[in-house]
Amino acid sequence: MNLNKLAAYFLPAFAMLAITGLTVFAGAFGTLEENLAFFSLCLVIIFPLTFIVQGISCAIHHYHILPAIGISLVAFIIVFFVVIPGNNYMYGVYYYLLFFAGFAITFMVRRMKKQ
Repeated sequence: MNLNKLAAYFLPAFAMLAITGLTVFAGAFGTLEENLAFFSLCLVIIFPLTFIVQGISCAIHHYHILPAIGISLVAFIIVFFVVIPGNNYMYGVYYYLLFFAGFAITFMVRRMKKQ
C-alpha cells in the first residue's frame, strides 16, 4: 500500500484518534481548559479539513470510498461515542458531508478537464 492510499484511507482516523489521545488522555497542552480549547478547535477546523482532504484524495486517485468512509466511521465511533459520550452524531453528519463535497467537487473538476 503506497503513501497516497494510506493517507486517503487513514488520515481522518489517525487525526481524530491522535488528537483525542493527546488532549483527553495525556493532557499534552497544559491545563484542562487549554486541552478542551484545542480539542474544540479540532472539532471545528482540523477534523473537517482532514475529511475534505480524504475526499479529494479518493477522487484524484480513484480509490474506493467505502473503505475510506468505513475506517473513518470506526474512528469517529471510538472518539465520539466511547471516549466522549453524548449526542455527537451531528459532527459525523457534518464531517461526512464535507467528505462527499470534496469528493464530488474534485470528481466534477476532473470530469470537466477531460472534455
